Amino acid sequence: MAGQDSRKKLADWRTMYQRGRSKIMKASRDPSARAKLLAEISSLKLAILRMPEPDRTSALLSCPAYLQGGNTGSGPTSDPGPSQIQKIQMAQVSIIPPRSRYSFLTTLPPEIRNMIYGYAIGYPSSRKLYDYYYEEKEKARAKIELRPRSANTKVLRHPNVSLRTPTVLLLCKQITREALSFLHLQTLVIDRIPPWVMGHEAPLSLLDFISKRTMQNVRFAQIKIPLGENDVYRSGKVWQRMLDDVLNAWSERNSLVRLQIMFKISNVTKPNLWLHELDDYEEIVKKFSYFEFKHGLKPGLIRWEHWVLDFEYAYRVGFRNPLVRVHPDPYIWQGSVFEWL
Repeated sequence: MAGQDSRKKLADWRTMYQRGRSKIMKASRDPSARAKLLAEISSLKLAILRMPEPDRTSALLSCPAYLQGGNTGSGPTSDPGPSQIQKIQMAQVSIIPPRSRYSFLTTLPPEIRNMIYGYAIGYPSSRKLYDYYYEEKEKARAKIELRPRSANTKVLRHPNVSLRTPTVLLLCKQITREALSFLHLQTLVIDRIPPWVMGHEAPLSLLDFISKRTMQNVRFAQIKIPLGENDVYRSGKVWQRMLDDVLNAWSERNSLVRLQIMFKISNVTKPNLWLHELDDYEEIVKKFSYFEFKHGLKPGLIRWEHWVLDFEYAYRVGFRNPLVRVHPDPYIWQGSVFEWL
């Protein structure tokens, strides 16, 4: 049975649901309210985990000194004087042989190299990770169909997921060091559960798609957890199984500077659905709170965010006048509209 605090939060979610609907209904009748709402919605930009300056600074401490001058324009900079730059360039030219003076590392400044790394490396979305699994599964099935009938024609239900290393990390040590430093300033977003293979009681582990070492080196992460999606399968129970693997890996070792947990609350007006879903919500919060207390690198590691979903609208919890987002805002609704039919 959910505790008093969780039941109070459910009441707050329902209140926010009613306020959001009232705001939408008022905008449908009042032209001035409609113009104000449209201006509010259009002013919202695509949002990801916003890193405060202290967090970005602490993450930049792990970067080499020559990278700290032009990561994204908001980190600490080290700008030597023109005479010092000229001395460094003259020293490099005098040391480098003539045939290698036009290499990528010696001719392009760090700012340009970081722009190139932005195109070459980055955390993939959950959709791309899982699409690769299905592509490999289709290739395995096609190979089996090409075999003669006398051969074994069994199709594996759980083909192995082959992990891939970006090519830019296989070139040389310095490029790998620079690219990883750039990657560590990016945000890993987890917004979908892994594929659920037919016949299995739980989805695949997220660590089948992202190696444990990569997870442990993530600095900034954002996890979007939908709750109350349907009456048959408890969304929170399914997410708990997946999050257990992630939290176990982070409990062994983690480099987290900021972790944002976003709950997307659906069907708050169905009391029977939330009899068990509220228990799952409370359990997820307890697990993350215990992880923050036991294994967090600093207090206040986790930031919480709640959104109440109302078909094509979403209302931000925590404001008396709820912040409204409209479908297809990718911050709330990931992927195609057909995924929600």
